[in-house]
Amino acid sequence: MTNTWITLDEAQAFLRSNPTVVWIDLILFDMNGIARGKRLRRDDLLTVARDGIMIPSTVFVMDSRGNCIEETGRLWETGDPDVPFRIIEGTLHAIPTGERRLAQAVISVAEHDDLCPRGILAQQVKALEADGRTPVVAVELEFYLTKPRTNGAFNVETPDGLAQDTDYAMTLAFGELDAVAPFIDTIYEIADTQKLPVGAVMQETGPGQFEINLKHRADAVAAATEGLLLKRAVKAAAKEHGFEASFMAKPHHDWPGSGMHVHTSLIDRDGKNILAGDPLSPLGRNVIAGLQTSMADFMAVWAQSANAYRRYVPNSYVSLAAEWGLNNRNVALRIPRASGAATRIEHRVSGADANPFLVIASILAGARHGIAQNLEPGPMALGEKDNPNTPRLPIVWFNALERFATSSVVRDAFGPTFQHVYFKLKDTERAHFERIVTSLDHTWYAQVA
Repeated sequence: MTNTWITLDEAQAFLRSNPTVVWIDLILFDMNGIARGKRLRRDDLLTVARDGIMIPSTVFVMDSRGNCIEETGRLWETGDPDVPFRIIEGTLHAIPTGERRLAQAVISVAEHDDLCPRGILAQQVKALEADGRTPVVAVELEFYLTKPRTNGAFNVETPDGLAQDTDYAMTLAFGELDAVAPFIDTIYEIADTQKLPVGAVMQETGPGQFEINLKHRADAVAAATEGLLLKRAVKAAAKEHGFEASFMAKPHHDWPGSGMHVHTSLIDRDGKNILAGDPLSPLGRNVIAGLQTSMADFMAVWAQSANAYRRYVPNSYVSLAAEWGLNNRNVALRIPRASGAATRIEHRVSGADANPFLVIASILAGARHGIAQNLEPGPMALGEKDNPNTPRLPIVWFNALERFATSSVVRDAFGPTFQHVYFKLKDTERAHFERIVTSLDHTWYAQVA
């Protein structure tokens, strides 16, 4: 997959059509999937469209707080050089909130960079396409709507009009949707303006928890980009209506976690779904087996933060093992009830805070591994029963990172540079997080020690 850059004609047409836009956010997505970049004056758009813009290379070695991590070996050793970025064609759109003064466009590195998450995904797509296989992908996201923060602290209270009691789950009901209907309308208005293929929205199990999905795309890089842009759309809509939206994987210990479910299929050069069978083709079984055997290797991608590991608890529709099953929401790899062209694998492991570029890249890498090795999956899981021989997932951050750092599957897929830097980036964040003594330490242990 090769990026196509914006043309001067496209930029000029945008300015003519959006006279109220004053500022344009040029956004890229870092290792964590966090939007970073620069805010551009309207009058500078044409220059940047023609020449690009320079961004420090360390944008790809930042932790979730925006700190450049020197343990990666890519800070003081490199001189932190600037690298050129360009605006991606078709991503320049207004943000239809407030006074319509703001727009955004997605930028990407203009040259190859081993650390660019978008480029990592593009490499996996290219490798599959070289064998005549194109991935078709759709992203589903769960999130919580809360009251706005006070002094920067996250607020776990739901907005007025929404249930607060966890025993009052309104799953698949309409009352909560009605209560925040203007907010949902704004999400879809933003999505329509930005050409995001948003599908259904539903009330989830947690208080103020919703799920929203994107329609499938035969362009995995675009699908991942749209997943990240949808997060921004949801957050912008929430702010417009006096709420906050969070894609944190486990915002409260008594609330259900929020996941990112990725639906994936493969089509051949004639557009035929090559996973389809009864329920899967032999190649589809190879893909399932590859995803099973590599799932633990990529756990540090599915769960990229300390908080994400709190989501992996029994009886929560979050599998703790690399199981697969037919029309079974308890497993990590679900084959939804469909056939023929609609046959797909729903990957249910990732937290909603994960980076879609890396999540989808890891799924495709696992699929390629299974096909290349002609692997066969274990037996399907039925109900909530685990198969004792199914590989267990490393649900402790340290263990997941150690597995990622030593995995030959990860190294072969993403290259040794990315493997090393991602490990150092996340392991340093883990060490900083785990050294903090919290009030819970004092409550549980100070008086009894």
